[in-house]
Parts: sequence; C-alpha cells; structure tokens
Amino acid sequence: MKISLDWLKEYIPVNHTVEEIANKVSLTGIESAPVKLGEDLSNLVVGHITDIKPHPDSDHLNLCQVDIGESEDVQIVCGAPNVAKDQYVIVALDGADLPAGKKIKRGEIRGQESNGMICGLDELGVKENLVPVKYQKGIFVFPEAEKPGSDAKELLGLNDQMVDLDITPNRADTLGMRGAAWEIGATYDEKPSFTNPEIAESKVKNVSDVNIDVKASDLVIDYLARTMTNVTIGESPLWIQRRLWNQGIQPVNNVVDAANYVMIEFGEPIQVYDLDKLDNKSITVEMAKEGHKLVLDSKNTKDLSNKDLVINTGDTTIGLAGVAGGTEAAVTSDTKNILIESAAFDGASIRKAAQRHDLRGDASNRFEKGVDNGAVEISLNRTVQLIDSIADASSISQVLVGKETPAKPTVIKASVSHVNRLMGIELSTPEMIKILDRLGFLVEQDNDELTVTIPTRRWDMSIEADLIEEIMRIYGYDNLKGTLPSGNETNGGYTPQRTFINKLKDVLLSEGMDEAINFALVSKKEVNDFNVIKTNLTRVLHPMTEDHEYLRTSLIPGLIKNIAYNKARNNSDISLFEEGRIFDRDEGTDRPNEVEYIAGAISGNAGSDSWNTKAKPFDFYDIKGIVEELLEFINVEGTFEFSPNSDIENMHPGQTAMIMMDDRAMGFVGKIHPAYQADHNIDDTYVFELNVDDLLALGKKNVKAQSAPKYPSVSRDLAILVSKDIASGDIVKDIFANGGEYLKDVNIFDVYQGKNIEIGHKSLGYHLIFQNPNDTLTDDTVEQAFTQVKTGLINKFDVEVR
Repeated sequence: MKISLDWLKEYIPVNHTVEEIANKVSLTGIESAPVKLGEDLSNLVVGHITDIKPHPDSDHLNLCQVDIGESEDVQIVCGAPNVAKDQYVIVALDGADLPAGKKIKRGEIRGQESNGMICGLDELGVKENLVPVKYQKGIFVFPEAEKPGSDAKELLGLNDQMVDLDITPNRADTLGMRGAAWEIGATYDEKPSFTNPEIAESKVKNVSDVNIDVKASDLVIDYLARTMTNVTIGESPLWIQRRLWNQGIQPVNNVVDAANYVMIEFGEPIQVYDLDKLDNKSITVEMAKEGHKLVLDSKNTKDLSNKDLVINTGDTTIGLAGVAGGTEAAVTSDTKNILIESAAFDGASIRKAAQRHDLRGDASNRFEKGVDNGAVEISLNRTVQLIDSIADASSISQVLVGKETPAKPTVIKASVSHVNRLMGIELSTPEMIKILDRLGFLVEQDNDELTVTIPTRRWDMSIEADLIEEIMRIYGYDNLKGTLPSGNETNGGYTPQRTFINKLKDVLLSEGMDEAINFALVSKKEVNDFNVIKTNLTRVLHPMTEDHEYLRTSLIPGLIKNIAYNKARNNSDISLFEEGRIFDRDEGTDRPNEVEYIAGAISGNAGSDSWNTKAKPFDFYDIKGIVEELLEFINVEGTFEFSPNSDIENMHPGQTAMIMMDDRAMGFVGKIHPAYQADHNIDDTYVFELNVDDLLALGKKNVKAQSAPKYPSVSRDLAILVSKDIASGDIVKDIFANGGEYLKDVNIFDVYQGKNIEIGHKSLGYHLIFQNPNDTLTDDTVEQAFTQVKTGLINKFDVEVR
C-alpha cells in the first residue's frame, strides 16, 4: 500500500521527509520504503490550445497554437488523433526531461517550427493500463480548465511523495489511508482528524422496490446497499484521477472512480451496479450453480462452480463476491440509476475464489486479509456522498440491509507490572496509557490493571500479548534495554524416555548401523504393508501428494525405501536403523496415539573381501544378534523369547519371530518375504522392529557386583536327535529348568540335518557349563544335574540322546 503524503496531510500534520517516515515506521514493525514520483520529469506546464490547423506537408500532423502563460502563444506540432482546439493539455517545453532520458528540444518538423511537445500520460511514465481509455491512444486532456503555464506535474500528482508499506497479513487495517494515518500518526504522536461523510438529507427517500436476499449467510458478515437515481456519468475530477493512478488503479468514470477512491480511503472495497440492469431490482448473494458463468468482458468469461460466492440478479451472475464485477450490470456512460454495495465477506472464501479464477486484485486482497465490519456503513455513506458531489444524483435511498452484524470492539485486560516485566523496562502507567491513546484505544485504569477497548479496525488484536506488542513497538524496539531473563532456575536434561532412546541409539551405532530419518507420511499401500499392530489408519485432511497421505503404522517401509534407494546407486551393503513414532488410532477417535518405535534393517554383506577375509552375506542370525545385544542393554527382570511366526504379511514365514516378554509381544524380527523384495527391487533384507514405550515400561533388575569365582567350572557336551519342528530356544529353556542351581550357561555349537539323520529330524549339540562359586564341584553333582537335563528332554520332547 502506497501512502501519499499529499493525501496523508488531510489527516495529520506531516513535517518529515518520506525517508524519515519510512525509517520510523519500519522500526515499529511494518517494513516501509520511500517512493518519489516524477524525479525524471521537468519543465512540464499546462497549455491551452487556442488554434489548430493541419500541417501543410502531412496528412496527420497539426499545427497547434498553445497558450503556455507567456506573452505570446507558441506553435507546437502534434500528431495525436484526439488533439482539438480549446483543450487544456500537458506541454513539455524546450529543455524538458521525460522518462528514459528523453529530452525535448525546440526544432522543426517537416519544415514547421515546434516549440515543445503536447504529451500523453504514458509519455510521462504513467503505465498505459492506468491511463483512462479515451486517452490511451493520444494526448491527455485536463477535465477542467486550468491556468496556462501552471505546473502540470503538480496538477497530475506526479511529484507526490509516498511511503510504501509492505504490510504483513495481520495488519490489513493499513490497506486504507485512514488506517495508515492512525499507524503513522501513532509513530509521531499525532492523532488523525477525520470528517464523517454527510449526505444531503433532502435527497434521501424511502425505497421499497429493491430487494436484497443474502442466502449464503455463513459467508457474508455484512451486506449493505444504497441506490441513487439520475446520476450524471462523466469524467472524474483530476484530484480523484491522479490519486487513483498513483495507487495503480485506472480511472473509468466518476461513479466507478468514487467507489475505488473510497476503497483506498477506508480499505473497504465498494461495488457499484447499474440499477436498471438488475432483474426486478433484485440482488441475491448465494453460491453459484454449476454451469453458470461470469462475463468479465468480451474476451474473458469465467466458468463458476458451487464453491463460488456470487452476486446474482435473477438467473444472471453480475459479480464474483469480493473479487470482480461482471459486465452484465456494469456502470457505463448510459447509466442513470445505480446501486452501491458495501459488504464484508468471509476472507478464506474470497481468497480461494480469487486463486481459483486467477482474479486476485485490490478488492480480494483486502477481503482475504480481513476488512473492518465496523466501517461497512460509513464507507457506503462516503461513497454516496462522493458520487453525489461529482455526479449530482436526484435521490438517494435509505440504507438497504441484506445482512448486518453488530461490530463489537475487543476488550483486553492487561497488568502494568506484567507488561513491564515482559518488556524488561519500567514504563509508568500514564506513559503506557498515552501510548495506547495514540493508537486510538480507549483505556480504563483500576490500580495496576488496564482495561483496553480496541476499535474494530484493529481486528488483529485479541489477547494481552497483542497489547504488549503494540506498547512495545510504539515505545520503540530501539529503546528497549538488554536484560537477563528472569524466572526460576531449572536443571536441564533429557526426559527418562529420551534418555532411554538415546542409549538404544548408542547401542545400534556401536553395532555399526547408521541412523536414518524418514517421513512420517506414507502412501496408502505402504501404510498397510507392515501394520503388525492392526491399527486403524489415519489419513491427513489435505495431503501434499498421494505418496504422503497416511500417518505411518510401522518404520519398516521407510527403511525398505532407503535400502532400495542405496541399491539403485550401487551401494548394496546396508545397515540402517530408525527411531521414530508410529500412529496407533483407536476405533471411534480422530486423533491417533503417537508411539515411539525403533527399527533396523540389514542387507548385503557384513564386511567386504580382503586378502585374509571373505565377505559374508547377512543372515537371520545377524539381525537376531543385533536385537539380542539391544535387549541385553535394557537389563530387565525376565527373559526375552523369540517365538516363530508365519502370520506377518510381507515377512518370510520360515525366518520370522515375534519378540516376547511374559507372553507380551514387544516387536518382531526376521527376513523380508522374497516376493516383497522383488517388488521393491532389493536383495535379501532382514529387519526388526521394537516398541520403545513398552520396553521402557518393563521392570528393571538390580545389578550387583560380584567377585570373580575362585573355583573352576565344569563343562559337559550334549548331543540330541529331535524333531525339526522343535525350536532350539525351547530346548535351552528346558535345559535351564532341569539343570539345577549350578548350571550357568548353555550354548548351541552344532546343528545338522542330512545324511545319516532320520527324515524330519535334526541333530543339535549343546555345551553346558556348571560352576559353584563357593566350592569345587564334584563329578557326582555334575552328573546328577546332567542326567536330570537328559531325562527332562526325553520326557518333554522325545529326544534321542546321542
């Protein structure tokens, strides 16, 4: 928003340069920059064409006699098609400077003297699309008689100085001159003075034949209108036109220009319709129907949908609410009677419609950021007053209400001591009240407490923190002193959960694994691939892509993608882990539980070929060993067991096990199913996944230091023939159950199936270690325990001791 200093002076005294104002306002939190117009223009005056005749040697040039305020008229050769006698025009005299380094000099054109140039606005640097249509192909003609020789640059507003406010979305109140006057005035301790619009009461008539029906009331905050009859459509006064094109708005006619002028003045978009083009003088604010169209001009028609809030008359759409008006009821030179609309629409709806139809503009920019519903009626009345003053209406209707929502100011309570504590300074209560008063806020004091009433133009404020920010920025960020934060000291550190997770990571890092971090959002297929906990899926409302649509139920899919990514780049030996959350949603709830998990994956070879070693492919026992090392660290009371499982989808049925503790599943470990590996273009891959929250909840066992045993251990080897379906873990468990108090360790050292072994059986070899820490073991004691072990195995598993 460009704030004209010439316009700003109507509200507050301005005694500073634009550079000073821009710097001062920037320090209050709104980035600003100075803008100076017409610095490349000079020697421009008003000329009055007193006579005109054709150039003797040209069929399109004219010899113009122009009064430029000197004793004699000067002759200027002009080729503009719209040049005529008695016009008041812009004259660039001999020595004049124009944009792009162009300089005007006295000379001859086809043998005729020419003492300057009669200019169009575009030749002075005004963009062509801002020049009134009737002057786009020729020279500009002043709408009223001006004094010959007077400064044309001044009259055209091309020497105005401006402050360009680069506002943030929450400060849409400065998208109008009045709001900007409050902001700049508060910066310099100057309260702006405004004049409320006055409408000629003698012209106000009660109108009952205009009907306004607001059907989409949830998207319409306010909708007010007034009608005016027998207006005279014509060119706007120059003071309106110049302020419009300096704001990047093209002048059209006095009625449309008045509406645009009020938009810049109040920040409230205004729309005007030809009343005689409305079906039965009716307007309906509703959602568009599929197939309806909005005609913007002869070359531009927009197809509407039921997502668009529109202004209809009968079955005809005359406007996309808050975004653009159509041509069906547009004000033209033939218009006599008009309806003026002032409204407040839902910002999100306007923003989406403007984006959907690629029609973002001055009006939608204001509506999408928010407009002051407390200024809807005053903006309407100001538009009526302005149109009446320049178009001389015969009658004006009363305010026609489609919908009206009371504008309620916000009331915020704040503590003076609390504000000072947060700011780190000591402002007195009167100083604080004065700052708030500069902003136009009403303040009531009760000892240390302030009750502040915020005007509706500042709808961005709602809580005490907003009030503190206003006090701080007007007081001046540069005036704040550096202070140390106050408050109770607390000891830093990790939570027990984070400490536990960090230690788990350290164990896996020590195992030679690398940590991966993947997205928590996955595709619909991936979310089901390893949903071992069988949870309900959670889909985000507005996914960015189909690949990031659901919250993950397992960490495994992300690790599989990591392995596939690396393999595609010739890196096949992978050992990765990830710690993160999976999302477990209960039936009937919207928000899932976030559960900490840790998972790992290995693929390829453990190590590489060298002169004295051979690369060994990873297998199930490598991943199981990693898991056992991790679980050993946890130091829980109890023993983890690995239970074979063939029910997990996408896992190898013969090389997968659930990790159990007291009949409760803590996770799983195993090999990825060959079909799944082929689908994802990866080699043999082994994975594990554990519930960190469940592991943390397990009871810890006390660890006591013991001295090294003084007495030697005794070992025995046991070879058995057993059914191949019996797990070695079950055998070991039974050995410990029957081995007595001196059995300290059991290790399997041999597994054999094949020649000389009965079909359906396998041979297992175990190494048993016995030790008494307090005495030397005798052979009888060891043999007795060893016999109990063998007898137990025979009775329970029908083994054959070999």
